[in-house]
Amino acid sequence: MRVEGSGAIVTGGGSGLGSATAEALAAAGMRVAVVDREAERARATAERIGGSAFAFDVADGPAAERIFPAILEAVGELRLLVNCAGVAPAGLVVGKDGPASLETFEQVVRVNLVGTFNLLRLAAFAMSRLEPLAEGERGLVVNTASIAAFEGQIGQAAYAASKGGVASLTLPVARELARF
Repeated sequence: MRVEGSGAIVTGGGSGLGSATAEALAAAGMRVAVVDREAERARATAERIGGSAFAFDVADGPAAERIFPAILEAVGELRLLVNCAGVAPAGLVVGKDGPASLETFEQVVRVNLVGTFNLLRLAAFAMSRLEPLAEGERGLVVNTASIAAFEGQIGQAAYAASKGGVASLTLPVARELARF
């Protein structure tokens, strides 16, 4: 797929894998929207790579829907979404101070799985409206899972469950979107 001059969104782009991905895509000539819940981190990455920064919680549907038109305006022809946003707090199901926090479990699943789906649905819809490129594709979505989806360690119940969800989500969505 031709990437130079195309638009990309990288979630979790303010640090770690997301920041490195945004940097690589910008170096390849893409116009990159850096999405992160931490505004300062998003801004720092965007300034470093010549991209645009957008700060919101990826799992917040109304916020994403509200901000998405501005993201599309910033990147132009959206051809790539890379979902890197994620959290990984460790915790035992049965800890010395009692049972695991349901709130923490929900937060991990919300950011890692719901956030992935939220941006995927918006980006896929936008890409489905584009004219196909020479090889017939309109765009690409990369969902970041983890080996923890299949080989989770003690203390990773929430993270492993969320990444297992991302892995399970990706195949049926790929089958659905293949028609585009």
